[in-house]
Amino acid sequence: MDGDKHPRTTRDALILEALGDLGELLTKADQLNSTVAPLVAALHAAQMGTMAAVERHADNQKQEIQALAEQERVALAKALQTAVTNASNGLEKAGKQMARELQRPPGLPAWKQAAICLAIALVAGWVAIGGTYWLVGRDLDNQAALGRAVMAVWGQLDSKTQAQIERAF
Repeated sequence: MDGDKHPRTTRDALILEALGDLGELLTKADQLNSTVAPLVAALHAAQMGTMAAVERHADNQKQEIQALAEQERVALAKALQTAVTNASNGLEKAGKQMARELQRPPGLPAWKQAAICLAIALVAGWVAIGGTYWLVGRDLDNQAALGRAVMAVWGQLDSKTQAQIERAF
């Protein structure tokens, strides 16, 4: 090539044309970059907002589940306390009755005393078994309701939230 930028050979002409095409491509790439950069930034901001909303929703769900679990724990504690009190009262009554039976005159045969003790023990055992069955049966319904509540939204949760719930419970 000479100093006036006029090609002397075909090769020089092709090189000049390729350099011109590269310049146009670089200009178009810069224009495309300036057009796409705000879109990418907006997409990134939308993605971050969506992720924050999902995390807030997961936190809310976790708090609701924890509140429900706390309510169930309190209800179970109250029910258990009531059952223990009832069983204690039953045993106290049985003990008093046993004491009265033992204070009977010496003419009461030993087999009758043993039969009375056995009957009292059986009644107390049945009361304890019935109370326990009543408590466990009610608790199973509450646990099933909690499980249904969690399973109702389980498919809508992402794997991170599901893992957090599994770790918590």
